[in-house]
Amino acid sequence: MKKLFFIIFIFFSYHAFAKSTEPLGQWIDSAERILRAKTSASVLTMDINKADFQRDFVLQVLTDDRNDAQKVMVKMLGPALWRGNVTLKVDDRISFFEPRNKRTTVMSSSMLASSWMGSHFSNDDLMRETDLAVHYSYELEKSWQSEGREHHLIALSPLPSAPVVWGKVQYQLYLEDGRVFPEKVTYFRRAEDTESERTLSYSDVQQMDGFKVPTLLEMRISDKPDEYTRMQYKKIKFNTDLAASKFTEQAFQ
Repeated sequence: MKKLFFIIFIFFSYHAFAKSTEPLGQWIDSAERILRAKTSASVLTMDINKADFQRDFVLQVLTDDRNDAQKVMVKMLGPALWRGNVTLKVDDRISFFEPRNKRTTVMSSSMLASSWMGSHFSNDDLMRETDLAVHYSYELEKSWQSEGREHHLIALSPLPSAPVVWGKVQYQLYLEDGRVFPEKVTYFRRAEDTESERTLSYSDVQQMDGFKVPTLLEMRISDKPDEYTRMQYKKIKFNTDLAASKFTEQAFQ
């Protein structure tokens, strides 16, 4: 009888835990997809401010999450020196095309953590190879109400076999009108670290293509407080029927 009660206790404890953590993963997934939906086509600016240089880009970004073979395309529209450069992800393959040399380079996994075009965003950030809702476990750290919004701070820990860079992530989001909005993501190199390595913030919520979305993303590095990279969305279209041919290397050659 004791054994039976123990089994029942374990069964309900497991399901209570699963139920309590389930919305956290759904929230993170929804927040991460707020600027992507099923498909997205956007134009944005990237402003890089570093101690030794400043650089501005205009980018076209296409994403397609309609099946498991996730697709991302980042094409540089300006300035002229980099116009036509393309970074492309189809499933697990990431490639970089340089039109001036007509050369395509396949990106190795070791390059994912490297800076994208000298910015404070990594190749992984733009190509979305790491999925915070899949590669991490989550635990609710804090909840509060502010300005009619329900805010949550969620602690993320990498799963044992996950191919990720960050040993700990703190994800701050809020719920409003039945939707989930990302607010701030703080990255730590190791799980035991108390000082973060970088912070990504979302702001300037605007109405675009019928949806309220954050249009300004800013990445800052903790030990370089005067530096930043900002991405400002200028226009975006959601859930359009993007042709598969737009995500091929041949399309840019």
